[in-house]
Amino acid sequence: MDASTAPAQTSRVHTWLGEQRPWRQRALAVIAGAVATLGFAPFQLTLLYVAAIVALVWLLDVAAARPKRLGAAFATGFYFGLGQFVTGLYWVSSAFMVDSAAWGPLWGVPAALALGAGMALFWGAGALLAMLLWAPGVRRIAAFAIAMFAAEWLRGHIFGGFPWNLPGYVWTPGEPISQLASVIGIYGLSLLTLLVAATPAAVADGGARAGARFAPTLIAALAIGLAWGWGMQRVAGAPIELPGAQVIVRVADSGLSQADKWTARPDQEWRVLERYLEASGAPEDSRAQVVIWPEGAIPVVNFFTLEDQDFLDAIGRGLGDRVLITGLSRRELRPEGVAHFNSAAVIDGVSGVPRLSQIYDKHRLVPFGEFIPLWDIVGGLNIAPLQRIGAGFEAGPPPTRMVVPGGPPAIVLICYEAIFPGLTPRGQDRPGWIVSVTNDAWFGAGTGPWQHYAMARYRAIEEGLPLARAAAGGISAIVDSYGREISATQGRVDYAEAQLPPALSETIFTQHGNLFLALMLVIALALRFVLPK
Repeated sequence: MDASTAPAQTSRVHTWLGEQRPWRQRALAVIAGAVATLGFAPFQLTLLYVAAIVALVWLLDVAAARPKRLGAAFATGFYFGLGQFVTGLYWVSSAFMVDSAAWGPLWGVPAALALGAGMALFWGAGALLAMLLWAPGVRRIAAFAIAMFAAEWLRGHIFGGFPWNLPGYVWTPGEPISQLASVIGIYGLSLLTLLVAATPAAVADGGARAGARFAPTLIAALAIGLAWGWGMQRVAGAPIELPGAQVIVRVADSGLSQADKWTARPDQEWRVLERYLEASGAPEDSRAQVVIWPEGAIPVVNFFTLEDQDFLDAIGRGLGDRVLITGLSRRELRPEGVAHFNSAAVIDGVSGVPRLSQIYDKHRLVPFGEFIPLWDIVGGLNIAPLQRIGAGFEAGPPPTRMVVPGGPPAIVLICYEAIFPGLTPRGQDRPGWIVSVTNDAWFGAGTGPWQHYAMARYRAIEEGLPLARAAAGGISAIVDSYGREISATQGRVDYAEAQLPPALSETIFTQHGNLFLALMLVIALALRFVLPK
C-alpha cells in the first residue's frame, strides 16, 4: 500500500481483502451496505451498523493502495450505498403496486433500484472525497467521517433533498443517545455517528502499537457512554404525562388500504368518512377535544371535500364540539387553470356545525410522487405523478403555526416534510406542538412506515415539542417532547389517544441551530490535520 495513505502496516484483514478480485470486493461492499440497513428502524441494531462502517473503511484502505485509487474509492462507496439504499428503500416499489394497471412491478422494481442507485452516488462521491483526505492511522477515520458527512448533508439538501435514513437515525428515538439531537440536531448526530462507527477500524492497523490501535475505540466508547449518561439524566425526571388542563388528542385511521380507499364507487367518499367517524368515536363518548385524520384522509373520487357542503355537515355532526385537523386534497380555480394542493385543514366543530378556520398547503412536495420536475420539458412524455392529478400539486409557503381552538397553536407537517429538520418556526412564532399527517399506505407493510415514524420522532426531540402523528396505513401515535411514545396504534388499527404532553422550553438546537455542528466539524478537521502522523 502507498505509505502516504495506508495504515501503519498491512494487516491480515487488509491482506485478505486486497487479494479478492474487484468484483468480490464490490460484492462485499454491497453486503456491508445491506447490513448497515439493519441499524435503522424497525431493527435499530446499531452495532451491526458500526460493523458495516468498519468494513467500508477497510475496503477503502484497500482502494487506497490501487494505482487508480480515486476510481476504486468511488466504486467502493457507491456499491456500499447501493446495498444500503436498495434494501432501505425497497418499499418505494409498493407505491407502484397500488395502481398496478397503470404502473405495476415493471415500473416499481426499476424505480426502487434507480432511487437506490441515485442515493448511492452520494456515498460514492463521499468515498472519493475521503480518499483525497486519506491518511495513515486514526487520521483517516476523521477524513472518512468528514467526507461521508458532507455527502449526507448534500443528499439532504440538493435538488430539494431526501434525508432518509441519515446515519444519526441508527439511535432509537426517545432513548438516551437520541437526546443529543436536542443539542446538535440530526446532522450533528450523524457526524458523531460516522466518527464513532468508523473508529474501531483502527484496531486492524497492523504494525501499530496496541495503545495506538485500541485507544481510539476506547475513547469513542467513553464518548458514547458519557452521551448515554447525559441522555439518561435528561429524560429521568421528565414525566410521561402531566396532570392538568392539557388537551386530549386522538389520532385516527380508517384501517383501509390505499387500494380500498380509492375504489371507484359513487359513494366512496361517504364510505371512507364512515370509517373515520367510527375511529374518531361519538362526541358524547370520546374524551378527546382534538381529532386528527391522516394526509388525504378522504379520497377525491367524486368530489373535493371542501366543495361539498353536505359532506362537511356530516363531518360537523360527527365532530360535535371537537376540533378536527385533517389532511385533504383541494383545488383552486384560476384564470390560467386549476391548481391542486396537498393540504391540511383545521375544522372547528361548534355544536355539530363545521367551521373551516385555517388551511395549510404542503410546502415540500415529493418529486415524481406529487409533482414532475421540469414538467414543461417532460410533459409530452405522458408521465403522471403517482397521485394522478395532472402535473401534480403546487407547493405552498413554509409552515406557520395554526390556531387550534381549545389547545395550543400547532404546526402541521404533511408526509415527508417530517423528515426535514428546521421547518418548525422559532422564537415568537414557535408552536406548542407538532401535528404530522401522512399517508404511509403508499409504503406497503414493510419497513418504510417504521422508518418514517422513527424520523418524525426526532423532530420532537430537536424542537422540544410533543408530536401527534396520524398515519394512514402506518403508525399513528402521540409522542412527548423527548421523542418517547405515549400512545400508538401498534396492535390497534383505528386510533391512539392521550393527553398532549407538555412542550419544553426552546432546546439548544432551536436556539443556536447548527452552531455546535460547525464546532464538531472543526474538531474533526483538527483530528485529520493536526494529529501527528
